[in-house]
Amino acid sequence: MLSMQKTMIDLLQKVQLHNHLNQYKEFEKLGAIDMYYLEAINQSNNTTIGAVSRMLNQSTPNTNYHIKKLMRLGLIEKKVDQQDRRVYHLTVTKKYVEMMDNNTEFWQKLQDGLEKKVSPSDLAIFKRVLERTLDVIDENNEN
Repeated sequence: MLSMQKTMIDLLQKVQLHNHLNQYKEFEKLGAIDMYYLEAINQSNNTTIGAVSRMLNQSTPNTNYHIKKLMRLGLIEKKVDQQDRRVYHLTVTKKYVEMMDNNTEFWQKLQDGLEKKVSPSDLAIFKRVLERTLDVIDENNEN
């Protein structure tokens, strides 16, 4: 395993573990794949069911099952496309956003800790590298 890969996986797992341990009761009803659906829908603004299926490499029936579950919990909304009424767009709800915003204290402590232990110039570089990482991931997902 590449060292950057290991570091990124470790970081992702620690953040996900923290999020899992500090969320609302609704999240206790969700499996790992449900969280992937939520994250994909949140990151892909106004996406479609087909796009989410392809992104997560899941069948459309499986995707529909998870979409219905997330809708019942009030975490996502499905809206019909005004030009092609056969297409539905998915967005996360205000409830989901509020649940995620509840985690602000964790992120503030993390930022404060980094600001104490890392020089301002290194922190600026770190932020730019994270932003470029997101850009590269988005570019790879488009292909």
